[in-house]
Amino acid sequence: MGTVREKQKVEQVQFLKRLGELLNKGYEMDQALSFLAVHASRELQGKITGLKKDLREGKTLWQSIEPFSLPGEAQSFVYFYEEQGELSEGLVSAAQLAEKRAYTKKQLQKLLRYPIFLLWGAAVVLIVLNQFVVPHFKSLYATMESSPPWLTQFFFQFLTYIPYMLIGLAMVGFIASMLIWKQYKKRSPHDQIAVFLKIKPIKATVQQAISYYFSLQLGRLLETGMSLQQALNVFEGQDYLRFFKEEARWMNNELERGESFIAYIKEKPYYLDELAAIVENGMRTGTIASDLQQYSEWLYQEMDDRLQKGVVWLQPVLLLAIGAFVFGLFLVVMLPMFEMIGSLE
Repeated sequence: MGTVREKQKVEQVQFLKRLGELLNKGYEMDQALSFLAVHASRELQGKITGLKKDLREGKTLWQSIEPFSLPGEAQSFVYFYEEQGELSEGLVSAAQLAEKRAYTKKQLQKLLRYPIFLLWGAAVVLIVLNQFVVPHFKSLYATMESSPPWLTQFFFQFLTYIPYMLIGLAMVGFIASMLIWKQYKKRSPHDQIAVFLKIKPIKATVQQAISYYFSLQLGRLLETGMSLQQALNVFEGQDYLRFFKEEARWMNNELERGESFIAYIKEKPYYLDELAAIVENGMRTGTIASDLQQYSEWLYQEMDDRLQKGVVWLQPVLLLAIGAFVFGLFLVVMLPMFEMIGSLE
């Protein structure tokens, strides 16, 4: 079932990418949709039919593609690019973003596959030790009418109680996660971001992601000739990314009160410090639209590099931790045997 769903998602993303490419080559929307429907699965053909119907009724494309399996930020790309009059580019960019997410997800799954297998093996070893090895050692000591050394007793107790400890920790962790998630979802978008900013290891990444998306979309909107206020109104008009919707409303309110745009960015902790400098330089030189877009490209490359390094770093750490756990289980089995052999001598 999961594989079928994944194939459907891949097909839908590919459809949007091809639609953008056809529009870029000069196809009319209806012509492009009819052409793509010929090569589509039955389910996708149904969605294309619904898409045509919505467009005929006067809906925008970003409203019409909601049934498609796109993440919120990818759908927001279609919204912003359609507002800019660059629909074909928006469809391709949205599809590329969705493909990048899927690729990263597959990478993580591939890296976690072997550590998960080791964990499963360790769980089997624990069951075997508890059900067969430990009872055998205990009966052997009883036959010899001697008590095991304190270290062996400690290991026996450890093996007896560790399954209950692990189950208890898993239950507590699950309940705590559900409660934390429930409280987190009740917060406003800005309060949610504030939670992540308090976690130092990911603070810089959060600032980069927000600064990247804001500078990319704002730069493109300004390039079309919109004023700053008009561009912020476009941000406020979308419903896919609640943080930017709320942020645009706050910005507009502060600008109406007379606060400068640069000062607003400087005082907000979720933007990188250099973003204010980029905006200030762009306003002074009259190249703010191109400066913001160029800056967003640099940020995207930095985030991609950081992600790749993180993925490469993750697997060795997991393998080391699980390997240490398996080695500990090995010691648990071998030490009582060595002590028993020593006592026989």
